[in-house]
Amino acid sequence: MLRFSDLDKKGVKKEAETDSSVIDDLSPEEGVQLDAKDWYQRACRFMGDVFLKVRDQQKPNLTEGESLIQDIVQASLRGNLPQDLLIRAQYGNETSSFLVNKAVNVTVFAIFMGDTLGLPKERLLQLGLAALLHDIGKALVPEEILYKEGTLNKDELEVLQKYPYDSFNILQGLGDKYHYLAECALHVNERLDGSGFPQGLEGDAINPYAKIIGILELYEAMTHNRPQRQKLSHFEAVKEIIKTKKSAFQRELLKAFLNTFGIFPLHCLVKLNSGAVGRVIQTYEEQPLRPKIEIIVDAQNKRVKIPRTVDLREQQVLYIADALTEANLNG
Repeated sequence: MLRFSDLDKKGVKKEAETDSSVIDDLSPEEGVQLDAKDWYQRACRFMGDVFLKVRDQQKPNLTEGESLIQDIVQASLRGNLPQDLLIRAQYGNETSSFLVNKAVNVTVFAIFMGDTLGLPKERLLQLGLAALLHDIGKALVPEEILYKEGTLNKDELEVLQKYPYDSFNILQGLGDKYHYLAECALHVNERLDGSGFPQGLEGDAINPYAKIIGILELYEAMTHNRPQRQKLSHFEAVKEIIKTKKSAFQRELLKAFLNTFGIFPLHCLVKLNSGAVGRVIQTYEEQPLRPKIEIIVDAQNKRVKIPRTVDLREQQVLYIADALTEANLNG
């Protein structure tokens, strides 16, 4: 298990210390499960309001955001984070704003991955809030750049890559207790090997929360549609990250990322060597390449009227040949 002892080297408070920027006492209501749809919608509304306030040169109030993070962390610590929340973040687009969706999706991913890493309560609270606000400076990027349907030119790219400084200034302006949020937002695009921006930091110079969020925001961007491109499947995105970004991210974090999402996560579409297409409905840690799937298109490329399940652990002749997106299936 990865130990984040380096967090205490970055000005983040130790476990015994209190921090008024997070809610410390969690409710003991063990039986209550987080309502995934309600939480996701509330988080989207909050972030939509935050981005509007920033565009209007107003200071956002983080009280509701802290409450949202408390709710999801509380569910994590009870061991009853709903898988539907992860599925919603991986496959849904709750609003028309990809900035809002991305902020909420990355937050969900961060709590699930933080749970995999075994982070304690205070770390999860801070990680979650940092994830929710990591892109706040993008509210000030001109819309003709942010929503351009095509490759950005050099000048446009330079304008875009200044947004981490705006994120830092916005969050630092909320008070010293939010310094960890400001530093994280400034460092999210930095990479272990120095290939990131805006400062080209390397290794331990990068905020430890930013190291986690950096992987997750890249994954989120790759697996969701953007004005410039269509999304990749989960499998394609993971393969690309592992193939081209190994030196950019900490090995232990990449391992935790894979352990959190798996190779073929719940709800993803896969094509079998028989030609049939199915949706993953159950995964097995001991055999990640052989999940249980629900067949929705048969080997003759016809939609099945009554879906049937296939457990690939019990069907040694069958195996997953490819991963698909909904666009691939509909095409």
